[in-house]
Amino acid sequence: MKSHFLFICLISYSYLFSQNLDEDKYYAETKTIFIESEIFGKKRELQVFFPDEYFWHPEKKFSVLYLLDAQNFRIFNYVKGNIELLSMNYMEPMIIVGIATEDRWFEFLPKNNHPETLKVYNPPIGGADKLVFHIKNEVESYIKNNFRVNKKRWGLGHSLGATFLMYFNTKEKDFFDYNILLSPNFSYDKEQMIDRIKDFVKKSVFDREKVFHIYSGYGDSYEEQFNLSLKKINSWIKAQKKHNFIWKYERLNINSHDKVWLEGVYKGLLKQ
Repeated sequence: MKSHFLFICLISYSYLFSQNLDEDKYYAETKTIFIESEIFGKKRELQVFFPDEYFWHPEKKFSVLYLLDAQNFRIFNYVKGNIELLSMNYMEPMIIVGIATEDRWFEFLPKNNHPETLKVYNPPIGGADKLVFHIKNEVESYIKNNFRVNKKRWGLGHSLGATFLMYFNTKEKDFFDYNILLSPNFSYDKEQMIDRIKDFVKKSVFDREKVFHIYSGYGDSYEEQFNLSLKKINSWIKAQKKHNFIWKYERLNINSHDKVWLEGVYKGLLKQ
């Protein structure tokens, strides 16, 4: 009875609070949150952004975008700024959950199948399954239990972050609905990811739309190396015509691996 009364009080307070908000002012905020992680055996950092609408409309639930490499505040702020701007007219506002990574090679890369890979990527590598578990079971649980979220999940990653995002999808088919991959490294470990993607597409039945928008540039060594693998898997996927599997690849007129962020983010968001 007391808990029921408390729930009513909280709802009433949220409603009254929202009535006092000025829609000409900004209430959006970013919180740094640390959650206990059993799989990593330590506290892990999240950067969580709430749009103005989260405070204006206390009855509404929001989609969640998971952003890799959120330990880089410049990246987090750039993605956040694009979403804030585009949600004025072109897309629904959403909550951003930024995953702060401590060791990119270990957390983003799956275990290598070929010993030669260790000549290029110094150990430790191969901890991607830990990060998959952390996001799916620890972060997602925390987000669902503490904030107003709906069921739609987005993923966004660049370079090894995009490699991990693709790996996550091959392991957990139903978690992400919409994915933006910027310059993913599918050449890793003698193109391990290409084999994984093919197996994933062949064996999966997609009951709802599964969307991937992939962007890359040209010119520098990373882009030229990664584009060779991207071209292979793009040609293969185009020939599959898999129901509800949407894969769009665009090579941008950008001659720098790092600058693919600049155009790829807003293009991917607008294609939703």
